[in-house]
Amino acid sequence: MGKEALVVIDVQEAVVENAYKREEKINHMNKAIHLAREKQIPIVYVQHEYPEGPMKRGAEGWQLYSELEKPLEQDAIIFKTVPNAFVHTSLKRTLDDIQADHLYICGAQTDYCVDCTTRGAFDFGYNVTLISDAHTTCDNDHLTAQQIIDHTHYTLTNFWSETNSIDIKPSSELDWSVIK
Repeated sequence: MGKEALVVIDVQEAVVENAYKREEKINHMNKAIHLAREKQIPIVYVQHEYPEGPMKRGAEGWQLYSELEKPLEQDAIIFKTVPNAFVHTSLKRTLDDIQADHLYICGAQTDYCVDCTTRGAFDFGYNVTLISDAHTTCDNDHLTAQQIIDHTHYTLTNFWSETNSIDIKPSSELDWSVIK
C-alpha cells in the first residue's frame, strides 16, 4: 500500500494577486497543510517560473504568497515552467521516492496548472483528491472564477479508470485519520 501526499501548486504572489476568494482559499490550503503535517503526510510545493518578468525565480511575484504556510525542511519543492507539474520536473520521481499513490491537490490557478497537474497525476495512475475549497483562479473573458471552478469539478469527476480515480472533497472532509 502506498502513501498520500499533498501537492500545493503555484500559490505565488503574482499568481494569486487577483484570485477569487483568495484569503478564504488560502485559509483552506493552510488547513490542509497543517493537517498533513499533523498526520505526517508528505507535502510537495510547486512553483511556476519564467525566464523574465514577475515570475522569474527570486522575483517578488515568484515568491510564495505571504499568507501561505511556508515549506519546512522536510517538504519537497518542485520548480516548473509549464502548467503540468509532471512535465520537465522531478515531481514523479519525488512521489515515487515516497511511494505516493494518492495525491491531494490544492493551489492556483484552477483552469491552468491545477487542472493540468490533476489530469497528469490521473494519467500516471495516481488516485487524486482535488480539495474543492482550496484552489482558485481569476475571472476570464468568458467565465467567472466560480464558473471555472464548477466546470473543473464537473469535468474531473467524470474521469474514469479501472485502477484510479479523481475525487473532489472540501478541506473539512480530508480523511487522513491514520498516521502512516
